Amino acid sequence: MVSRLSPEFQLAAACAMWPPSDRRSEAIRTATAGPLHWPRFLGVVERHRIIGLVRDGLTRARAEVPPEVISEIEAKAAIAVRENLVMAAEALRLQRIFEKAKVPILFVKGASLTALAFGNLGLSGGQDIDVLVPMETLSLATALIADAGYRRFDPPPNLSEKDLRLLMPLRKDFTFVHQTKRQLVVELHWRLFLNPHAMDQASFWPNSQIVPLTAAEGLRTMGNEDLFAYLCLHGALHWWNRLKWLADINALMATAPAASVEHLIRASEAKGAGRATAQAALLCQRLFGTSLPDPLMKSLRRSAAVRWLEATALGAMTIGHGERDPHDVRFGTTRGSASSFLLSTSWRYRLAELNIQSRNQADVLATALPERLRFLYPILRLPLWVGRHAVKRSARK
Repeated sequence: MVSRLSPEFQLAAACAMWPPSDRRSEAIRTATAGPLHWPRFLGVVERHRIIGLVRDGLTRARAEVPPEVISEIEAKAAIAVRENLVMAAEALRLQRIFEKAKVPILFVKGASLTALAFGNLGLSGGQDIDVLVPMETLSLATALIADAGYRRFDPPPNLSEKDLRLLMPLRKDFTFVHQTKRQLVVELHWRLFLNPHAMDQASFWPNSQIVPLTAAEGLRTMGNEDLFAYLCLHGALHWWNRLKWLADINALMATAPAASVEHLIRASEAKGAGRATAQAALLCQRLFGTSLPDPLMKSLRRSAAVRWLEATALGAMTIGHGERDPHDVRFGTTRGSASSFLLSTSWRYRLAELNIQSRNQADVLATALPERLRFLYPILRLPLWVGRHAVKRSARK
């Protein structure tokens, strides 16, 4: 179970509340009044990627913060704003390229989500530009990304076509980096989840919407119901180990009428993301004090599985006072990986998830099996893993 939240994490969560309010400012002032380890707080903020919200919260609350801490927050927030604006401009450029080629494209998270949730591109953002294209357009979309100045780096560009075909069932995206502007990274998705039973994605394209970024242009993203369900499931599959993802969900709920929020939650249930959405709602209420109807919260909290998912996510968020990533802690991802099996009651989903977690890209590249023998990869995973780590240990000696 989760230990008491550290003061540094509590202050970060208070700053990540949205929208601005007296309650938010009071929570921030209360958190800063107690003993705080300020370098640790800065580590929590960086790890959870909420620098814009922290700057906004501390400024509005007029909290007493050491000058050197404020200076560092101001400097990092200014960098984040510039990066967010550059990425937004690049997303609009890519959209124009795809529109000219008549290739459908949706932008996932990033600038479009920030505009919807916060109405201010300086408050949040992403480290890359996530786009979704139909599978049948993947070859053309890849060529368009390359023509736009990008080069694939994951999987490596020197990978043979044969090896690339072997990896396709194990991937949902390719990652590209701009050849001259190295800070620009694009993840080109042909699906958003490896598990085909995770969520119904049929409505993504017909229900898409344009989110205005300027007076003349906007980015096309998923409709509100699809976007909310996707964000909840995405966060759940990553154990909500970054506060940023939950802050996005909270902002979408906190700025919507109560009836609309319940509609979004019920729509998510119909799309197969019910437990992920329930987990997100419980976490938002616990960390941000999000106001949601009591009958709704009681119905969501009734499930023991959802309560366990909530505790698991809190544990992932708060490892090392909230400063450490679960991936950097021994066995830090074990409980989170197990939680993915509880996100659906469908046996098809769970069987597919078992297949996903028992296969590894490195195994496929190291030991290419013919199609009729690929069922052996789960059996070979442990010995192949032991072999790889033995080679690494020998190389270090």
